[in-house]
Amino acid sequence: MLKQFMSNEFNKNVLKLMTGATIAQAIPVAISPILTRLYTPEDFGVLTIFIALTAIFGSIVNARYELAIVLPEKEEDSINLVALSILIAIFISSLLLVAILLFKNSIILLLGNDQIGLWLYFVPLTVLFIGIFNSLNYLNTRLKMFGVIAKVKVVKSVSLAIVQLGLGFLKVGAGGLVSGQIVSHVFANGKLAKEVFSNKALLSYIRIKDMVRLGKRYSSFPKYSMGAVLANNLSQHLISFFLPALYSISSVGFYGLVNRILGMPSTIIGNSVGQVFFQRASEEKLIHGNAKATFNSTLKKLLIISTPLFIIFFIAAEDLVAFVFGEDWREAGLYSSILAPLFMIRFINTPLSTITSIFEKNHVALIMQLSYLIVTIVLFLIAYYFRMSIIHFLVMYSVVLFLYNCVRLFIFKRISTGEE
Repeated sequence: MLKQFMSNEFNKNVLKLMTGATIAQAIPVAISPILTRLYTPEDFGVLTIFIALTAIFGSIVNARYELAIVLPEKEEDSINLVALSILIAIFISSLLLVAILLFKNSIILLLGNDQIGLWLYFVPLTVLFIGIFNSLNYLNTRLKMFGVIAKVKVVKSVSLAIVQLGLGFLKVGAGGLVSGQIVSHVFANGKLAKEVFSNKALLSYIRIKDMVRLGKRYSSFPKYSMGAVLANNLSQHLISFFLPALYSISSVGFYGLVNRILGMPSTIIGNSVGQVFFQRASEEKLIHGNAKATFNSTLKKLLIISTPLFIIFFIAAEDLVAFVFGEDWREAGLYSSILAPLFMIRFINTPLSTITSIFEKNHVALIMQLSYLIVTIVLFLIAYYFRMSIIHFLVMYSVVLFLYNCVRLFIFKRISTGEE
C-alpha cells in the first residue's frame, strides 16, 4: 500500500511539501504556549492588524502575474513572467510607501490603534518581500522543485520563532511579534533566491519585449484575478479591523490566535495540496482540456483530512486552548469552536480555488469574490446596527459564510469540467 502511494507523483510531491510544512508549522505551534505568556492579547492584536495589512496588499503586489508562471509551455516564458511580476511588486510597494508617508495619521485613526503607527513604515517592505516570494515560489512549483519549497518553509519558521522568542524575553511588546514576521520573510526570500538563481541560464532568458508580450497575453490576471483576490483578502481580513473598532483590541488578539490554530491545517496541508494541485491540474488541462480527475481526487483527499480534524476543534477547542495557552486565552477557544465550520470549508476551498486561474475564468472569480466581500460587509453592518455581542456576531459570521463557501465549491467543480 505504501509503495503504491509513493509511486503516485502527486502524492509524493504533496508529501514533500507537507513534510516541510509540518516541521515549519510545528515550531510556531510549539512556542505558542510560551508566546501567549510573553505577550498580551493586545500585542497579538497589533500583530494581527499588521498581518492583515500585509496580506491584503501582498495578494495583489504582483498584479497576479505570479499565477501565470506555471502555465506557459516554454521555460523562457515562465522566467520572463517571474521578472515581470517582481518589477510590478517593486512598483506597487513603492506606491504603498508613498501613501503611508502622506496619510500615516489618517490610517492610524482609521485603524483605531496607535501602537501600529511605527510598524506602518514596514508594511511596504514586507509587501515587497511577499511579492518576491510569490514569484520565486511559483517558479519552483513550475520546475517541480517541491523539496526546495519545503526547506524554505522550515527556514522561514525557524527565523520567525527565534526573533519572536528572543524579543519576547526582552519584553519589547508587540514589536517582538511584528519583527519576527518581517525577518522571516527576509530569510525565506534569501533561501529561494539562492536556489533559483544558482542556475545562471535562467537569467539569460529575460527580455523586455518578451515581458511586454506575456503581460498582454495574460492580461486577464490583473484585469480579473487581481480584483478577485483583493476582494477575497478583504473579506477574510476586514474582521481584523472590525473587531477592535466595535469591540476591543484584545478581541482581535484572541481572533489572531484562532487564525493561528484553525489556520494550521491550511498551512500544513492545504497550501501543499494547493501547489501540487495547481501544477497537476494545469498539466491535465493541457492534455485533456479539463481537470476533472485531479479536482475530484483532491476534493476527496481534503474532505477525508478535514472532517475529523475540525469536528475535534468544534467540540473541544475551548478547554484545549485554555489548557495549552493559559486561562487568559479561554475566550480564543470559544471563538475557535464557533468558527471551526467556516475554517473547514475554507481549508477545502482554498487549494481548489486556483481552478479559475488554470481555466482563465478570472472574471468568474472576480464576481464570486466581490459578492463574498459584499456579504461580509453586510454582516458587519448588521452587527453594528443591532449592537450584537461578539459571540452572536461570530455565530452569524461563521454560519452565513460557511453556506456561501459551499456554493463557491460547487462552482469550482463545474469549472474543472472545462465546459462553458
